[in-house]
Amino acid sequence: MFYGLEKYYQNHRKYATSRSDHQLRGNPKYQDEGCEPFRTDPSSNMPYAPCGIIANSIFNDTFELRMVKRRFKNGTEVDVDLKINYTRQGIAWPSDHGDKFRNPLGDDLAYAFNGTAKPVNWGKPVYELDDKNSNNNGFLNEPLIVWMRVAAFPTFRKVYSYIDMSINTELDGGLDEGTYRLKINYNYPVLYYNSKKYFVLSTTSLFGGRNLMIGIVYLITGSLLLLLAITFTCIVKKDLQSVLSNLGGGH
Repeated sequence: MFYGLEKYYQNHRKYATSRSDHQLRGNPKYQDEGCEPFRTDPSSNMPYAPCGIIANSIFNDTFELRMVKRRFKNGTEVDVDLKINYTRQGIAWPSDHGDKFRNPLGDDLAYAFNGTAKPVNWGKPVYELDDKNSNNNGFLNEPLIVWMRVAAFPTFRKVYSYIDMSINTELDGGLDEGTYRLKINYNYPVLYYNSKKYFVLSTTSLFGGRNLMIGIVYLITGSLLLLLAITFTCIVKKDLQSVLSNLGGGH
């Protein structure tokens, strides 16, 4: 399961650098000037955890997927009401989780983050992001880690969750053919800057999820390189003929 955004420039220099890597490595009270204007809470003077524009603008829509009709191979349909369960762990890069992002020492995250403030646009502090899995909180919260890895292009998608078959025992190894209803808890505003957001269901393989953007970029780059190669070949051939002609004229 993925979410996508259009016309969202995470690659803007001011946006991409508004973070504190030292803080995210387990030092929640560290104050980094690079996080301005979201470095400290003006009313309490406590540092935001996490600080910076990237963290403050984290994607916070939620999704619920349910199967409402199951279609069998003979074409018949049966009404059902089956919630599709998913996990939000295992979605971050292994090189980020536990390396670039670490929690402060100690088992009590609330105590470890005492003396910090939640970002302005957040509804809850970083140590309470996942109320279903205590191991997925703090700076090790994987949706946070995914969001903090900025996208290279203004149109992008990021992993929201995985549909885990081990907690969907009524499914036969994948989503069955049928009709599904998607419920969206709309929190993330995009209309005011004339953008769009979307939800994507996709299968993954050894090479990751399906991503047309990378293929398009490769095709355009390859075509340009081929055009340049043909152009330079023609130029070299023309110059070579001119040199040979001059040599022949000299004799």
